[in-house]
This record gives sequence, C-alpha cells and structure tokens, in this order.
Amino acid sequence: MIVIMAGIYLYSRYNPEEYQWFPKCPVYLLTGYKCPGCGSQRAFYHLFHGDITTAFMYNPLMLLLAPYILSGVFIEYIANKTNPRVVRLHNLLFGKWALLALAVITLLFVILRNNPGWFTGIFQLSGLNVS
Repeated sequence: MIVIMAGIYLYSRYNPEEYQWFPKCPVYLLTGYKCPGCGSQRAFYHLFHGDITTAFMYNPLMLLLAPYILSGVFIEYIANKTNPRVVRLHNLLFGKWALLALAVITLLFVILRNNPGWFTGIFQLSGLNVS
C-alpha cells in the first residue's frame, strides 16, 4: 500500500516529461517500437491532473483498461470470494477466454500504435486537434 501511495504522489506531483529520473521503456530503447505500456507514466500524470484527453493520447489502452484492472484489484483483495456472484464475475472477467481476448486486443493495439498516423487519424476524424 505504501508503494502505491508513493507512486500516486510521484505521478501527481512530478511530470515524467520534465524529470529524467523516471524510468524509460527498455523495449522502446532497444527496438524503437512502443510497447503496450509506453506513455503510461505520462498518462498517469495527466490523468491525476484531470486531463483525460492528453492521458488518452499517451496511452489509450491503459485508460480504457483502467476499469477492468480496478475491478480485478477489487475482486482479488476486497470482494467476498465465497459469494457465487463474485466467483462468476471473476471467471467471466479473468477466465481463459477473457484473457485470450485481452491478449488479442493488446497485440492489435501494439500493431496499430506502431503504425505511423493511426492515432492522429482517429482524432482528426473526431474533430479533436492533437498537434
């Protein structure tokens, strides 16, 4: 819990774009390709400051999966696992097929985000300016 609180403090107080001591992505440094987590530090910073659009621009997958991840944390650490409804929900959200779907979504995200222009094209279609 202390590590989580420290992380929240760091990412709400310090912008990863301005401080060099934040870790850099080893996948990106070695290959030049963005991994599924690239941009998450900057996205957290902007999310903690209420700038959801900028957070989404840095890592849309992280932002879209946040409710899924939080539900997993809730089920794992807070919910009553003896309740049959909780067990069914856990099996639905984190069963074999759900994890396979998550893997496919993540793979598609990696392919699309490393294809130049896909992301800005989506925003241009929606009328948002991301320049």
